[in-house]
Amino acid sequence: MESLINIGIILTYVMVAFAAFAAIGFGIKQMMQKTNNAKKTLYTIGGLFVIILLSYLMASDEVLGSYEKYEITASNAKQVGMGLTTFYILAFGAVGAVLYSELSKVFSK
Repeated sequence: MESLINIGIILTYVMVAFAAFAAIGFGIKQMMQKTNNAKKTLYTIGGLFVIILLSYLMASDEVLGSYEKYEITASNAKQVGMGLTTFYILAFGAVGAVLYSELSKVFSK
């Protein structure tokens, strides 16, 4: 029974990897066909990397004493802090974009 579960898990990993490569491949194909949109896409990806880099630089690697029993390292703490900071920045940006869009519609009439 365990061998069937292992085969199922491995098959799932293979299918997820195939889907990820297909999605990335088709995205790259579209970027090559429509070069005017490629510039905007690369700027967006670059902006995301800048946000992630800033979040990593702002994150603290301090491990509180109460977390030592969970074997949390300074690297793990910094990665979690980076993820949270990135989420907060992107969520704040999304809410700001929605508010800007809706308020500009209200005041343009």
